[in-house]
Amino acid sequence: MKKTLILIASIVFVLSSYAQVSYLQYRIVPSDRDAEFVEKETKYWSKVAKAAANQGNLLGWTLWRKVGVTKPDAPNYVFVNTYESLDKMDPSKIWTDDNVKSMGVDPASVETNSFTTIAFDCYLNLEATAGGAYQYAVVNYAKPTSRADFIEENKTLWKPLHEKNIESGTMGISSWGLMSVITPTGNEARFSCLTWDGFPTLTDALKYVSYSSPDSEATGPFQDVLSKTKMDEIMPHGFEYSIIYERVMSVRADKK
Repeated sequence: MKKTLILIASIVFVLSSYAQVSYLQYRIVPSDRDAEFVEKETKYWSKVAKAAANQGNLLGWTLWRKVGVTKPDAPNYVFVNTYESLDKMDPSKIWTDDNVKSMGVDPASVETNSFTTIAFDCYLNLEATAGGAYQYAVVNYAKPTSRADFIEENKTLWKPLHEKNIESGTMGISSWGLMSVITPTGNEARFSCLTWDGFPTLTDALKYVSYSSPDSEATGPFQDVLSKTKMDEIMPHGFEYSIIYERVMSVRADKK
């Protein structure tokens, strides 16, 4: 983990150039080392993130586990390191000797880089959020024809709908968010935006993604959104992927 944040020269959840920024690192962890990986990251390396958060140098650190298998060699864990802004990213203030010592063990004895693989990583801007706590997230990876239009419609049209669903509690959703990719970008990029739908339980997440309502049966706020959306033009092929992740552990600053 230390090697990771040093290499990124460092980056869930003001929006503008001063928006919260997150660094996402996707890891491939062998099944026979899964328990070891989780123990070392949550028991030891999370303490470094906690110390940095208490110093105001890191907003949050989260480890997510993918639910299910998409491909045999696909990443199965994701680290999310969140900063207040691009200007606030400074790895030298995170990986200090004192912060590393907070683990209480020799760093070499709890390293995880030697038996895991970094599949890819990316930096993202937080664009919008709604709701509160969640344990499972359905992450929708998007590559719209117009990123600006995708972001605008999500903010002005879909966010209010999600807010109503979160408030009503009828669909099990407790959180929603929108992020845009800072880098990597271009034709070969995996995605340029993502949205997440957060849920307290896996059952809630599975029910949500399996729900289908024909246009003719949609009523109220949902029907209103359907009558206005241009998402079929903005994203004619739909999401690149929708994947469920489970929160393994999150670290933020202690409340004062």
